[in-house]
Amino acid sequence: MNDRPGRLVSPRVTYDGRFRRWRRDLDDGPPRLPLTPGELSNGEFVPRPRTAGDRAVARSMYERSSDAAARAGIDRRRFLQGAGGMAASLAVLNACSSGGDAAGPSTSSGSVPPSTSGFVVPPPEEVAECERTLGDRGEFIFDLHTHHAMPEGAWREASPRIAEMILTLVPEGCAQADPMVCLDRAAYVEAMFLASDTTVALLSDVPNSGDGDAPVPFSEKRGTQEMVDALTEGGAGRLLVHDVIAPNFGSLEQRLDLMEATAATGDVAAFKAYPAWGPAGTGYALDDPAIGIPVVEKARSLGVNVFCAHKGLPLLEFDQRFNGPEDMVRLAKRYPQMDFVVFHSAFERETYEGPYDPAAAERGVNSLIRAMDEVGVAANTNLWADLGTAWREVLGDPEQASHLLGKLLSRVGEDRVCWGTDAIWMGSPQPQIMAFRAFQIGRDHQEQFGYPPLTDAVKAKVLGLNAARLFGLDPEATRCAFTAGALTEARATYAGLVADGAVPQPWRPHGPVTRREVLRWLGTDPMARRPV
Repeated sequence: MNDRPGRLVSPRVTYDGRFRRWRRDLDDGPPRLPLTPGELSNGEFVPRPRTAGDRAVARSMYERSSDAAARAGIDRRRFLQGAGGMAASLAVLNACSSGGDAAGPSTSSGSVPPSTSGFVVPPPEEVAECERTLGDRGEFIFDLHTHHAMPEGAWREASPRIAEMILTLVPEGCAQADPMVCLDRAAYVEAMFLASDTTVALLSDVPNSGDGDAPVPFSEKRGTQEMVDALTEGGAGRLLVHDVIAPNFGSLEQRLDLMEATAATGDVAAFKAYPAWGPAGTGYALDDPAIGIPVVEKARSLGVNVFCAHKGLPLLEFDQRFNGPEDMVRLAKRYPQMDFVVFHSAFERETYEGPYDPAAAERGVNSLIRAMDEVGVAANTNLWADLGTAWREVLGDPEQASHLLGKLLSRVGEDRVCWGTDAIWMGSPQPQIMAFRAFQIGRDHQEQFGYPPLTDAVKAKVLGLNAARLFGLDPEATRCAFTAGALTEARATYAGLVADGAVPQPWRPHGPVTRREVLRWLGTDPMARRPV
């Protein structure tokens, strides 16, 4: 599939041909679960090895899905592609997290009492009820954290390590001569807007120096934006774009001039930085008066008042001295007229997200809360938290998920937590959306830790209304603009192909999803865990 908008205007021809090729490759193996137990890598870290518990959970998910599919009279492969398969998977996570047996199927509904944190789901064989519970509820969903790659460009030679990493994210069964095409802008539109209920997205990029090594340079982000606009009634509004800046590479003056040039297009929704990424592995602080402050001042002078930065979730070769959120919190205090978004909410896989403890707040979400307390930044002001990867990492552990969401909602503020998924690196964001719809924070955590209940109103804020406010979008006007046009037609056709079985596993995760796959990319000795 190429990346010209016209390919989506006739969606049945485009998608029918593409997915029938993929189906031949996938039908021979077992169907993928909508939620894979254990860690999924987004290509930025080495996942922990699968445990015996992870394997037992997977077996239980398959067994429960098989039983439910048989009772519903549906083929298991087809069942796993829908809300019933998701409900069965979430029910198993509930049972296992509460001490239940993951070794075999269960006949219980999988619902949890309101006093307990977890997923509230109907019996999976009640497919229509599962669709109502987990399916499209008409929310305004704004995904603040998304990616894709451009198959062609100097970046593949300029940054071969990044290119190798992205190639490992190609979906299983990709039939393109150049596998990178399966992660291009057309694949992005498919995963974000056809295979999920996402309304609006913000397109970002991976760490780069800006010197020809960006998988999606700013000009190409604008190309993706134009593609989506062409398929949307009324034009612009469905896709916003970042401009990723790297002021610690080369001349700072040249970087500031580049910021001015991109902002002049009128298409920069926000600037984004990776402060822990730098030449020779050296990062910088965003409030460093010699590097960071000039960049923030430049953004403010250009009228781009949303500034984002990757914090937490240590990437490979990051300078950990500059990966914490403290500098972002200080900037929020210094520039109250600007908005600062902490990507990943400072979450780190190595830190279990339990109750907030100021004595153990060096890493993870606790470090963000501690910094807010120390600097004096109140909840629901100009500091925002993005859930990209963080939610996907904890949703397999409802107890930890409750603490992560509860801390963010109570301390950063329920008006300042924003939806993000890191799609399309881990495939379509739909499984994450469905899991969030079903999740609740139990009364025990509300009473003991002061967490707010995760009501439908709060979920609506997190899923999109907060980000709409951040970027000045009118949710109702924006939603109305999307009710006609080629993109809506394509979504309807895509749904029909899924129902007909022409699209295999539309929510399949991308790789590398296992430890072995990531280590293969890294060229790492598994024993020494050091580059060889």
